[in-house]
Amino acid sequence: MELKEILAISGAPGLYKYVAQGKGGIIVESLADGRRTMVGGTTKVSALGDIAVFTRTSEVALGEVLQSAYDKHEGKPAALPSKASPEELQAFMSSVLPDYDTERVHNSDIRKIVQWYNALIGAGMTTFRTTGENETETPAEEAAEAPKKKAAPRKTTAPAATQRAPKAESRSKAPAARSTTARKAQ
Repeated sequence: MELKEILAISGAPGLYKYVAQGKGGIIVESLADGRRTMVGGTTKVSALGDIAVFTRTSEVALGEVLQSAYDKHEGKPAALPSKASPEELQAFMSSVLPDYDTERVHNSDIRKIVQWYNALIGAGMTTFRTTGENETETPAEEAAEAPKKKAAPRKTTAPAATQRAPKAESRSKAPAARSTTARKAQ
């Protein structure tokens, strides 16, 4: 399981794994309980592999931040309560990413990172770093970018069994008789 396949869905708690593309949206599976559901096309969905955290000089991929937390906590969940104080959240973030931008990374963002980290650890994920610039795409991206297959050219002649015999020449037709329903001229 890669970080690009893990999704955060607006309005839905927890994290989800991408399963397949459906007609009206995408099919996802909850990491918490394994239930599958359909997410509509208008719902905001973010892949964790596409998220970055601001530092004072640049941005750091979320995978690097999660890997740092994994290394710091030796693969165990973060021991922060759900109602942690702002000081506890900032201390956690400083220990994981010392150069994070304190003005642009809010406490709610840190709380969400902690929740995501704990959910991913609970799902058994141990590696968070991406494979680099040439990393594989998610199945949804592959389907969107895959070239459409061209249909094979059709044969213009039908097989011998289904060919029709040419029509025999028809005799010249006699002029058509007047309609019996036509009115007589007066």
